[in-house]
Parts: sequence; C-alpha cells; structure tokens
Amino acid sequence: MQNKTGLTILTVEDNASDLFLLEHMLKSSGLEIAQLYSTDHIHEAYTLLERHTIHVVLLDLTLPDSFGIHSFVYLKPVVQKIPVIILTGMSDTNIALEAIKEGAQDYLVKGELTESLLAKAIQYSMERKRTLENLRLSNERFNTVVKATNDAIWDWDIVTNKVFMVGDTYKQLFGYDIVDTHSPGDWWETILHPEDRERVMAKLWKIIREGGVNKWEDEYRLRRNDGEYAYVHDRGHLIYSADHRPIRMIGAIQDITARKLSEEKILASEEKYRQIFYKNPFPTWIFGLDSLQIVEVNDAALEKYGFGKEEFSRLTMREIHPPGEADLFMASPGEAGKLWHHHKKDGEIMIVEITSHPIDYFGRSCMQVIVNDVTERIRLEKELAKQQKLKQQQITEVVLGAQERERFELGQELHDNINQILATSKLYLDVAIEEREPRFELLAKSRKNISMAIEEIRKLSRELITPSLNDLGLVQSIRELIRSIQMVKKMKIRLLITGVDEQSLLPEQKINIYRIIQEQLNNILKHAAASTVLLELNKLEEQILLRVTDNGKGFDTRLRRKGVGLSNIMSRAELYNGRVEIESAPGKGCRLEVILNSKALPEQA
Repeated sequence: MQNKTGLTILTVEDNASDLFLLEHMLKSSGLEIAQLYSTDHIHEAYTLLERHTIHVVLLDLTLPDSFGIHSFVYLKPVVQKIPVIILTGMSDTNIALEAIKEGAQDYLVKGELTESLLAKAIQYSMERKRTLENLRLSNERFNTVVKATNDAIWDWDIVTNKVFMVGDTYKQLFGYDIVDTHSPGDWWETILHPEDRERVMAKLWKIIREGGVNKWEDEYRLRRNDGEYAYVHDRGHLIYSADHRPIRMIGAIQDITARKLSEEKILASEEKYRQIFYKNPFPTWIFGLDSLQIVEVNDAALEKYGFGKEEFSRLTMREIHPPGEADLFMASPGEAGKLWHHHKKDGEIMIVEITSHPIDYFGRSCMQVIVNDVTERIRLEKELAKQQKLKQQQITEVVLGAQERERFELGQELHDNINQILATSKLYLDVAIEEREPRFELLAKSRKNISMAIEEIRKLSRELITPSLNDLGLVQSIRELIRSIQMVKKMKIRLLITGVDEQSLLPEQKINIYRIIQEQLNNILKHAAASTVLLELNKLEEQILLRVTDNGKGFDTRLRRKGVGLSNIMSRAELYNGRVEIESAPGKGCRLEVILNSKALPEQA
C-alpha cells in the first residue's frame, strides 16, 4: 500500500460482505495498488472524486442514497477522465448496459467475479479510457484548426468519389446547406463555371492518373447558391495507398472574389482606374510594402489630412498611425470592421475604417488603401448608446418600482383582509363541531380545508410582499426563502455565502439580489425538475457574484423562451450595471451567473 506509483481505486458499495470480498480480490489480483478508498453513499463518492486523484471507480448501482442509473449519472461530472466499472447482480444487467451507454467502461456480475477477471476488467477499462481521451483531444485539435481558418475544408475519397465538406465554412462562403456531410455525387463538377470546367477537370485528373506528385491547385469560378459566381483558389494534397495509388485528397477552397474583381477592374482600364483613384471622395493612397513609404495619394486625402503632396510622399504608414499600430495594421490590413487611428497634420486624431488590397504599382509590390473617417459616427454611436442605456435603466427602474408596490399592496390585502375572514370562519366551524355531533365529519373537513387556505394565503403573502431585509437581513431572508421551498418540495438546496458585508449594501441592492434568487428558484421549481441546487453568493472587491446551479433537465439556450423569469433577472442586473451569463443544455442542468457592481446605482437623468 506504500507504492505511490500504483493505482488508487474507489469502491462504492453498501454491502459489507461484498466490499470485503472485492477488496480481498483487489489485493490478490496482482495489480499494483497504492490506495483503496471505499464508501457506501454516492454523495461521499462525489466528494472523494473531487478531492483525490482516483484511477478507477468500482460502482454498485444500488445505494442508500441513490439507485440504478442515477448513481452513475450523478458521478458523471467528476469521472469524465476516470474509468468506471459497474458492479451488478444478475437481475441488473440491463441497467448496467444502460450505464455503459452513458459512459461507463464495463460491468461485472458480482456472483461471477474472480481476481483475474477483476484485474483484466480494470486494465482494459483504463486502456479504453485513455484511448477515448486521446481520440477526443485529437478531434478537438482538428475542430479548432477548422474553426481557425476561413477556407472551406474538403476531403475527397477518390475510390468512392465522395466529397466530405468539413465544418460550416462552405455554407458561409457559398450558401449551400452542406455542413459536416458528403456533397451529392459529382455535384461539385456541375457548379464549376462552364468556361472553367473542362480546364479544371482535365488538370485534376491528369495529376491523379500520372501520380508522382502530392499537390494540386487551381483558380476557377464556382457558382454560389444565389446563382452568382465566386472566384476561388482551390488546393489539395494527394494521399497514396501502399501500392502508390492515389486514394484520397484533402484540400481547402479560398474565396478570392474580392481580390480577383479588383485585379480585373484595374487591368481592364488603367485610365479608368486613375480617374477612380484621384476623384474618389474617400481619402486613398498607395504605399510600398517593403518600406511602407506612401508613393501616390488622391485629392481627398490631401484635403482630409492637411498635408501637401510632397509632404505626403515623405510619410510612411508608421507616421500616419500612432506608435505600434502600423505593425498591427500590416498584420491584418483588410480586416473588415476594424477601426484604426490616423494623425492629421494639425495633430488631430481620426478614427477610420480602411479597405485595402495589394496591387502591382509599376512593377513594385504595393498596397492601396481607401480611408473612411468614422470619428463623428463613433462619437454619435457612443452618445446614442449612452442615451439608450440611460433610458432603459430609467424604464427598468420605474417598472420594478411599480412591480414592488403592486406586490406589497396585493400581499397586504391578502394578509389583512382575506386571511382574517378565513380565520373567523374557522372559529365558527370549531364551535359548530362541539354543538352537533352528526355534522362532525363534514365540519372537520371544512376546518381542514380552511386551514389549508390560510396557509396558502400566508405563503402567497410571503412571496408577494417585499421581504423586510432590514429586520432579518439579506442572508437570513435567503435562508428563510430556501426553508419555505424545502417545506413543500423535496429538493436539496445548498447555500454558500462568502465575503458579503450587508452593511455595505443599500436596501435596494439587497432587494434586487433577493428577487433575482427568488426568481431563479421559482424557475427551477416550475421547469427544471431538479433534485439539487447550489446557490453561491460571493463578494470580491466591488463585484457581487451570484451563481445558481441545478442538476435539472436544462434547456437549449439558443431557443426563444416565452417566460419572463429570465428577462426579469436580466433587467434587474442591468439596472445595477451588471451582466447575466447562462450555461445550459438539454439534460445538462443549468448554471445562472449574475455579476453586479456593488458600488453601482441606477443612473439619473
């Protein structure tokens, strides 16, 4: 047991005799075991897996606090990289198979267990888990590479003549709904431009027939889904079989339409280009890629920047941009939507958008840029965004204030009026029960129903009336809310609060935090079908972090939701310059995270 290089094994088994036999077999199996952990409760197993490095889990599905497939499902979040072997009886093999479908590595029938079978199952399970993890990492790296490129990646099986389009870039570039699937038959050939088809196909098949080379590339026109043609640069890498036959080609298609159209327009008429260049209302110039020296400039640039033509010709891109920005511009000169800063002669800084493309300027490699001054537009957009945010905060503040007043009035009416009437009715019924015995059963039922009505009205009042946080405090009010929920719903709610100083929070902020928690817990009760909830409230410097996590059925965050619960939460967060993040998926539970600025107050007009 002192061998620190051996295995650490966790057994989750509530039968003492089965556990004794299992540990005896483990010690007699020949496996190098450094540590054995054991527990008979699933929750304790979860904690052990979080705190210790476990190599293998031996899991019995029937436990005091969990049963069947739920035992494995509960542990899934902490055994993603740990092999789990299910221990089952003869009658539970179907459940064990279901657990394997959920991700368990193997199952063993207790009555058929031997030392060698146990050792083999552990070794095989660990190896399978390692293989699956390596495969997952490999797929993850491949998907990351695909996402990092703007090219459409394709994989052509030459033997079957099937082309697989990888990712959704092909759909984004050309509009065809082909995402991670095979394209139909010889469909690619049919969308080649008629003037390019024969040339492209002849060159491609010549390389395949002759063999001996690994690369193919060509430029041609490809018909988009909207009927327009795109210029593309296509290149592929040939893969050969052991007998040197080409069997597969992997390649990438790049849309070069913008570049080709620019080149064709320039070549079509130099004079026309010169007129477009010099009379362009947008500042335009050409600079050398080697020295970054400006070699040509139009009239609009002279007027906008204030330099004379000779002064412009002595400038480089490094002098137009602030220090360090020229290098960033050269790294991505044509990036759409990117904003840059330019110096004018008088020292004024402009915010600009730049359209650029490489050109051949009298045999010299250069770059042409067209500049759009968006300084005023950016200023107006910021001002508009500020006004919109202020307006939204004002509206939200009014709506929430009205909502609080309405809840208070409604709760007060229920508590002071209806509740008193029902209490008086209950008293009358008590007297009637004592006077006439034949009506005892009927009156007793009436008393019970009225008591239930009183309790429901009290519960409704507690939900509607703004909590008296000044009396109880925020933390105690949250605990009371959790206690009231657990009285009527068998749901485990765990509360973790750290670093929260209630004295530093305004009453409105406390109510806002309380209402967000109340809203989310109501959402979980209505929709999640959850058994456990973790509620965390932390304060770090000037930020308050509220996180509510449940193990319910979850939902697709991309779908539009009809309810107003999450909308109310977002509105309350925005009121105090906060933000809301939601992570959920069907069958994966939900994590709601709200970050508030403890120093923020609603902005006043």
